Amino acid sequence: MHPSKELEAVVRRFLDARVALDVDAMKALNSKSGFLRQIGSDRDEWRQGFDATVQAWIDNQFQDSWRVTKASLLRIEAYENGDTGWAAVEQERTLVNGQVFVFRITMVFVLEDYAWKLIQIHFSIPVADEQVLGVSLTSTLANLLTSIDAGADAESDGDQDGTVRTASLLFTDVVGSTALSQSMGDRAWSELISGHFSAAEAIVAQHGGTVIKTLGDGGMYVFAAGTAALRAAIAMQQSAVDAPGPHLDLRIGIHTGDVVRTASDYLGLTVNKAARVAAAATGGQILVSASTVDMINDAEFEFGTPIVAELKGIAGTHELCPLHWNEADPAAKPHVR
Repeated sequence: MHPSKELEAVVRRFLDARVALDVDAMKALNSKSGFLRQIGSDRDEWRQGFDATVQAWIDNQFQDSWRVTKASLLRIEAYENGDTGWAAVEQERTLVNGQVFVFRITMVFVLEDYAWKLIQIHFSIPVADEQVLGVSLTSTLANLLTSIDAGADAESDGDQDGTVRTASLLFTDVVGSTALSQSMGDRAWSELISGHFSAAEAIVAQHGGTVIKTLGDGGMYVFAAGTAALRAAIAMQQSAVDAPGPHLDLRIGIHTGDVVRTASDYLGLTVNKAARVAAAATGGQILVSASTVDMINDAEFEFGTPIVAELKGIAGTHELCPLHWNEADPAAKPHVR
């Protein structure tokens, strides 16, 4: 085993190709093996095989919000041992929106036809207890918000249109639903998600809430009090775990604030922020905004270490608190507020 200038040069070419959006170079530098892996920090970021890995990179990096205007290599180490090699990299990138990130990257290489090819890559962001990426809505949560905007004016009535009140909004979304539905088939998936929504509706009613709408694999619910919303969220997660059949991996977000009430919907920044809080959650996680935490009976709940997130479309950074809902969940390091 020894340091490798040759492999270091390959790493530099690989990083340059990613920043330059050079698809041909990326294809040439990745192994064609089915063992190729690209792993990120998000729960769903685990790509396998050449086609899936390269396509995932194209889908992600070619989004306008991810375009890189400047990249600086802060540290690089590369080693080889026979027909295998590996590298550790720290790179600073500036995106078109001005955000600056430091990525840590580990890479594994193999020799294929006398050339070094990437066989595994893993990305992480070295920021302790802080989420700095601008959180985008999932397609399900975006569709829920769009359906609200499209139907609110047409369905509002004189008594309720424009009424402002304080409420706690709860959004749910199923992580990995596309893969799960494909593996189950349409009929079995329809039965599973219908059972989930029926259980969620009963839980919401039990805790004094209202079902605003469900769409696809996600739902929007409203509660008069944050405490009730948190209790319902815990019950929803437990229901998803206890239900027979395949496990639904729920992400849940809760935010409290002023909303505008129409005949069939709730509108306003509070609604949009609640959806984005949900989008920031991982599967099996309940994220609660700091404003909600400040208003609840804090002796009843335990929270993990807060994270700070940038929510796309909403100015500033936002403190989000993972709610501890069972002994196995990621919030198991309690931080009671």
